[in-house]
Amino acid sequence: MKKLLFLSIILWAVFSIANGQNPNMSQNRRSTSSVNKQPSEQNQTSVEPDVKAWKIDPRLGVADTVTVDTIPRNFEDDNPVDRYSIANSYNGNLASPLQSKIFFDRTKKTDFLFGIPYDAYFYAPNDFYFLNTKTPYSNFGYQTGSSAQQAEDHVKLLFSLNANKRLNFTGLFDYIYARGQYMNQSAKALIAALYGSYSSDHYSASGIFAYQKFDNMENGGLTDDRFVTDPTVTGQYATINMPVMLTGAQSGYQNVYFYYNQRYSIGFTKTIQVKKDSVRQEFIPVTSFIHTLEYTNGSKRFREVGVDTTFFAHTYISHTNHTDTAAEMSIKNTFAIRMDEKFNQLLHFGLTAFIESNYQRYMNLNTSDLLTYSSEHNATLGGILSKYEGRIYKYDFQGDIVIEGPRMGDFHLKGNIGGFFPLGKDSVVLRARGRIESVSPSYFWNHYVSNHFIWDNHFANTFQSYVGGDLSLPKRHVTLGLQVANTRNMLYFNSDAMPAQFAGNIQVVAANAEIDLHAGPFVLENQGVYQISSNQAVLPLPTWSMFHNLYFKSTFFKVLESQIGASVRYNSAYYAPNYMPATEQFYVQQKIKVGPYPLMNVYANFHLKQIRIFVEYYNLNASFMSNKSYFSIPHYPLNPMTLKFGFSWNFYS
Repeated sequence: MKKLLFLSIILWAVFSIANGQNPNMSQNRRSTSSVNKQPSEQNQTSVEPDVKAWKIDPRLGVADTVTVDTIPRNFEDDNPVDRYSIANSYNGNLASPLQSKIFFDRTKKTDFLFGIPYDAYFYAPNDFYFLNTKTPYSNFGYQTGSSAQQAEDHVKLLFSLNANKRLNFTGLFDYIYARGQYMNQSAKALIAALYGSYSSDHYSASGIFAYQKFDNMENGGLTDDRFVTDPTVTGQYATINMPVMLTGAQSGYQNVYFYYNQRYSIGFTKTIQVKKDSVRQEFIPVTSFIHTLEYTNGSKRFREVGVDTTFFAHTYISHTNHTDTAAEMSIKNTFAIRMDEKFNQLLHFGLTAFIESNYQRYMNLNTSDLLTYSSEHNATLGGILSKYEGRIYKYDFQGDIVIEGPRMGDFHLKGNIGGFFPLGKDSVVLRARGRIESVSPSYFWNHYVSNHFIWDNHFANTFQSYVGGDLSLPKRHVTLGLQVANTRNMLYFNSDAMPAQFAGNIQVVAANAEIDLHAGPFVLENQGVYQISSNQAVLPLPTWSMFHNLYFKSTFFKVLESQIGASVRYNSAYYAPNYMPATEQFYVQQKIKVGPYPLMNVYANFHLKQIRIFVEYYNLNASFMSNKSYFSIPHYPLNPMTLKFGFSWNFYS
């Protein structure tokens, strides 16, 4: 009731503001790099400041301009799970370990095996929005759902200010506390970061200090799926009282990292004529010297109040209370020299050479339940041919090879090229990508000791070739894509939840389409992925994953933008991977199929000036459909019908 009252007050405030607006007030407009508020006809001095934003390539700090995150459309899906992929495997609770059901959406933000399940929530250096603002800018966001005892709360705060036109500092606080609809399911995620940038003609830098911590209660899933699918057999239970397989088990992942990229450029100043009677001075870099330092320390743990010998039919070091732990620390230094493309007026490309030193130290238990340490050092040599300037086409081709260390011979070759071309009164955007790589297994694929799992492997390098591309017609709201990958010596977790390697080749082919249909104020958004795995026993994938979103959009009182609609997600039936709490890894199984279940949500979004608000009924069809198989993975149901709401408020001072 308190949350409903709070929501009512927020909505009342929005509609009150909307009713009180001057009808001549102009609406916000956005460019690709800033959010600009146009002055009203009543007050020409009230101008919202520019907020420029960009992301960086973590190895060399190359910046790529992006839009400030203020887009009101589909605000109800602005959460880590739905942003990650249109189809995901997880236990249904926000902040829990997750794996995309779509092969080409899966990421690897860290070399630490036990950190990868948190990629959807984890902020890597290339996930941060670096900002430059004329006046302090802040954002406060809050989302919640369900009752107070089972609430899923997400709070996000961001504050950014410039000390001067070159130096910016930004603070980020992102906190999730999902108490869970089911027994022993609560999850927490805490991300706190301070980062910033400095830019001048000769010297520029970007720095990040981030602390990220994830905690999960592990319940092992329901003891009987019929508590959800057929309660007439098991008896009617509230979700929070449904029996689960584990009690007193907790898992977690923690990461601390420091990132600093700096660049010193040598060049000259050129006079450029802007208009007939005005000129400006522009610095043209010739050669840049680049250094990137990245320190990261990640650790994994699994705790039990008492060892469950029924659920875990595996090795035991101790039958008493036990805590498993493992950690990986890395110090990476990259030094590069770049010939900048602005100086190369004839060929218009940049050329970069770099050398990278990476020291890694690993901590794990041994069979005597004592901590042990090991380390390795690898040196990598590489180069980049690139063109980032210009509107018509851009490209970069990169290659690197490990020249010293236990991973000697590992290599990556990859390329990206994209172009923008006119097509009559329309335009077409073409992008192509390719990659060939040979990669040694990370340390914990080969070596790990815990209370329930012990392995000592000597896996071969994984070799993968990949090619993909897409075609977009922006004015027609159409994007078509095709991706193909062949992987030899793929690593995976087998049906015993143990690491394994498939010595042959596995091919994955995926075709994706995004098509939006417009009819006056009505819009139907469609996204679909069709994918084929040549070996479903090792790499199970749903053939179809779909997302449809039908909504009505309008503007009330000339200033209040609204979007009211319903969305549905579903995937074809397949043997979805199971989840192992002790290692937080997804492993293959061939007993239970998951899908197809249409996950339907109805929602209303509102946007007024600097505030966005949504109200949503999640999994609405669970309340009336006879098919209640809303499972993401075996024994882990999604949340039942839940009322959610949230807001995001930008402040400029």
